[in-house]
Amino acid sequence: MGFNTALSGIKASADYLSVTGNNIANADTTGFKKSRIEFDDLYNTSVLGAGSGNSIGSGVSVSKVSQEFAPGNLSYTDNNLDLAVDGTGFFVLDAGVAQSYTRAGNFKLDENGFLVTNTGSNVQGYNAVDDVIGGNLENLKIPTDRIAPEATSAMELKVNLNSESKDVPPHISADFDPMNPDSYNYTQTQGVVDANGQTHVVTYYYSKSELPNTYKVNATVDGNMTDDAGVPFLAETFATFNTAEGGVDYNGDGTPEQPNQLLYIGATEPGAGDIAALTQNPVTVNGTLGGVAITATLAPGDVRNSSSVAREAFDPLSVESYTYGNTRTVYDSLGGAHTMGYYFIKQGENNNYELRVTLDGEESYTDPLTGNDTRFLKENTTVSFDAAGNLMGTYRGIAPYDIAQPVALEITGLDPSNRGKVVELDMVGSTQFALENTDTFEQDGFSAGELQGVSFDDDGMLTATYTNQQTATLGQVALATFDSTDGLVPNGHSAWLASKGSGPADIGRPNSGTLGRIQGGALEESNVDLTSELVALIEAQRNYQANSKTLETENTVTQTIINLR
Repeated sequence: MGFNTALSGIKASADYLSVTGNNIANADTTGFKKSRIEFDDLYNTSVLGAGSGNSIGSGVSVSKVSQEFAPGNLSYTDNNLDLAVDGTGFFVLDAGVAQSYTRAGNFKLDENGFLVTNTGSNVQGYNAVDDVIGGNLENLKIPTDRIAPEATSAMELKVNLNSESKDVPPHISADFDPMNPDSYNYTQTQGVVDANGQTHVVTYYYSKSELPNTYKVNATVDGNMTDDAGVPFLAETFATFNTAEGGVDYNGDGTPEQPNQLLYIGATEPGAGDIAALTQNPVTVNGTLGGVAITATLAPGDVRNSSSVAREAFDPLSVESYTYGNTRTVYDSLGGAHTMGYYFIKQGENNNYELRVTLDGEESYTDPLTGNDTRFLKENTTVSFDAAGNLMGTYRGIAPYDIAQPVALEITGLDPSNRGKVVELDMVGSTQFALENTDTFEQDGFSAGELQGVSFDDDGMLTATYTNQQTATLGQVALATFDSTDGLVPNGHSAWLASKGSGPADIGRPNSGTLGRIQGGALEESNVDLTSELVALIEAQRNYQANSKTLETENTVTQTIINLR
C-alpha cells in the first residue's frame, strides 16, 4: 500500500538526516572520514522471481552507508608527536583485542614511554636497537633514559692553510743590497786593522733563506761588497740557529742545545748530518781594498743569533707564535669535556707546517707509568703539501734539523682516566690554497645526555635528540593498506577494523611502495565539506516533508473510501 511506500521514504530521509548530521558533528574530528548514504528502490516480485512490467515500486531502502576515504587537509601543530599520512595508508593500532587502523595521528606518550592514542591504544611500528631498525611489528616505545657518555676515539680535521702565509721571518728573495734594508733581516759589525794599521768596518748581513731558522750571510768592508778584483769579500755562507724553544739534543751529548743557539755555519745549506755534527766553520772575509789586503775572521761563538727577528717560542695564547690555530671540544670516558687545540707553524718555504696539539691549554701531560712529561702529539710532527696545494702527508722531523719520516697522526693522553689510549687524527682532504685559513673538525665523543625531544621524518623514522646534541634512531612507525578500504568496519574513535570485505592489512614502512609519507607535527583534518553537508540537510528535509505529504495524501484517500456508504 502507499502507506508503506511513504513510510520507507520517511525512514530513508531520516537516515539521510542522521548520516548528514553525523558528518556535520564530526567536521572537526581529526582523521574523520565522512559517510555517504546509498539508496535502493524496492519492487515486489512474483513467486517465480520475475516482476511485472507494470509493477509499481514499493518504496526505498538504505542499501549501504559507505565512508569516503579521500584525504583531508593537513593542519600543522607544535607537537612533534602529531602525525599525518600524506598519501595512502593507515596507522596501525593495538587495542588489546585486535588491530585497528586510523588516520588520526594525535598521539601521546603514556607513563611507560609507549606511543598511544587518546583511548590508550598502542601505536605499532618497528623499534630500533643501537640505531638499527628491527623487522618485527611491535608497540612503539620511546626510551626516556639518559644516554651514557662516549670518549673521543676518532677525529677528523680538514683544514685549509693560506698558501700566502709566511714563515717568521719571511724568506727574502730579493738580491742582497746593503743599501736596501728589505734585502736583509739584521746585521752585526766587526772592526779589523789592515797591514798599514788602518781600521776597517766589516758588516755582516743576515738574510732569511728558504729553510727554517736559516740565514744567508753577506758581508761588506767599509760598505763595499766586493774587493778590488770584483770578488765578494765573503763567499756564500749559511747560518742555522736553534728554535726559540730549544730543548733538543741534536749532537747526542746528553745536553740539549740552547734556544736560538747557532747550530751550523758553513758554505752550503745544511742537512740533518750537519746539524747533528754541529758543524760550525769560522766566517772569513778576504780581499784587497785600495791595494791593501784585508782579512777578518768571525768565530762561530761571536756570530750574532737571530733572536731579534725569529719567531717567539710557541705559546697557544700568543697568536704571533703560530700561523693558524683553533680549539675544539673532545670528551673523556666519563663524558668530561676538554678543549683540544691544534696549531700550525709554517716552517720555511717548502709547504711544511709544524703541528702542535694542546689539551686544556697544556701541550703535555705526566705519563702515569713512567712519570715523564709527555706531549699529546710527539715533537717535530709536520704536515706537508705538494705544489698543487694538496695534502702530501704527515711526517716526523723538520728539515734541516732532521730527515722527515712519514707517520700517522696519533694523539695520546686525551683521556685523563686512560692516558695510554691513542686517538688518530685524520687530515685527509686538507689543502693549502690561497684562501683564508679555515677548518672543519669532527670527533665521535660526547657527554652524558638527557632526552630533549623526538621527531618523525618523511619515512616515519622516530629520532630522539638529547641535551648533549646527540641523536638516536628509536624506531619507525608502520602503515597499513587494504585491497578495499570500503570494506573496513568503523570502530569508533576514528578507527576501523579489517573485515572480509576489506581483506587483511598489508603492513609496511612509510614512503615505500604505495604507502604515503609521514608528516610530523601535523594532523589530518576531517574531510567533511560543511557547505555540501548543509545542502544535503536541505535535501533530506525536503525529502522527509515530501514523503510525509505522501503519507498524508494516502490517509486522506483512504478516509474517503471508508466514508463511502
